Amino acid sequence: MPWLAYVHHRMPVQKIYFNWKSGKSEKCIFCYPRIEAGQPTVCSETCVGRIRYLGVLLYDADAIERAASTENEKDLYQRQLEVFLDPNDPKVIEQAIKDGIPLSVIEAAQQSPVYKMAMEWKLALPLHPEYRTLPMVWYVPPLSPIQSAADAGELGSNGILPDVESLRIPVQYLANLLTAGDTKPVTARTETYAGDASLQTC
Repeated sequence: MPWLAYVHHRMPVQKIYFNWKSGKSEKCIFCYPRIEAGQPTVCSETCVGRIRYLGVLLYDADAIERAASTENEKDLYQRQLEVFLDPNDPKVIEQAIKDGIPLSVIEAAQQSPVYKMAMEWKLALPLHPEYRTLPMVWYVPPLSPIQSAADAGELGSNGILPDVESLRIPVQYLANLLTAGDTKPVTARTETYAGDASLQTC
């Protein structure tokens, strides 16, 4: 099941067992007992900044090999997006029902925050697509802390957030992590929500 992640230093990851008394996983086992019971993971439910989301993505299993066989590494991100199916498409719904996927799973996919962030809004990016493992953990590239940017005199033209190209974490570094070195998707996503953030502060 895909999810968006950011690890907080207070996450309970010291030991390798599921603590039934507290209901928390002491080492990430994706809280499989909770998932199997239809509940979200503890980290998704209790995350301090609500920065961790969990959701269902429908995908075309026949397209996986084609996506993983892409020769140019910089095309892997786009090929991975093409594997995922639109859960609101009537043809996809019809085929999913024929394939035995319960209606509750289809409805969960239609409401999935991961689908919205990765596919609709195009904010989330996969980790190391060049490994060709088609990871199901997606990340939203971070913005620089605003105070450190202000102290360094790197505020952008809007005077609130630094320009994407002058972020504390270099765009090329993020691209190497999330898009096999292709800086265009990282820059586009970061500019999108940096612009949204600056509009919200006005």
